[in-house]
Amino acid sequence: MNSATHLNVIIVEDDLDLREETVLGLRSLGIAATGVGDAAGLYREMVLQKFDVVILDVGLPGEDGFSVLRHLRQSSKMGIVMLSARGTLEDRVQGLNDGADAYMVKPVDLKELVSVLGSLSRRLEQPGGEGVAAAAAQPAAQASADKLSWRLNKSFWTLESPQNITIPLTPKEYTFLNRLVERCGEPVPRAHIIHAFGGDINDFDFHRVEVIISRLRRKALATTGTPLPIKAIPGFGFTFTGACVIT
Repeated sequence: MNSATHLNVIIVEDDLDLREETVLGLRSLGIAATGVGDAAGLYREMVLQKFDVVILDVGLPGEDGFSVLRHLRQSSKMGIVMLSARGTLEDRVQGLNDGADAYMVKPVDLKELVSVLGSLSRRLEQPGGEGVAAAAAQPAAQASADKLSWRLNKSFWTLESPQNITIPLTPKEYTFLNRLVERCGEPVPRAHIIHAFGGDINDFDFHRVEVIISRLRRKALATTGTPLPIKAIPGFGFTFTGACVIT
């Protein structure tokens, strides 16, 4: 497993298509990713949650990327990757001198970006780093969190609600949920779900999966009185939006 999968990453990019493409690409590789369009959005998200790495464009509306870089480097040890179309030597030197861990010039292959994130992850795990190491959950805290989660039992093929109500699952229901819960909170592409069912992406009838999901939603609501937190992502796949673990 790439060490970058332990990171929580935020992408600051004003180009909506590129931002969404990068976010979905990272998520598809198991990396938690959030996207915002400007510095104000970044600062708002940083109040709500802790990020390990920011991927930062230079040419942002309002406060530009170099200004954001200097602000972050003065107040945080988080990893900072500059990702910009501005690729002159002067720009790259300025970014690195101002404290960026890496300066990458668009367009960038996703595999190269993930490789850089993996290197940053190893730095953040060193003594004195923050983010990944600082966010490591303690056993007692993890146990407490598990009690508040949906729990997929791989031995008995059941799903337990946070209220400890058990939902028995058919093999197909378990197969679908297992693929979502193992990537809890992250979008799972339709192709990954198709592969879990042993199908071929070119001729698989995805309506079969949609029927399973519909039946599963009704079963969960009838059994627990709580809607099953599965969200469809149009044109991409599905995600389990509630807290979840495999036991």
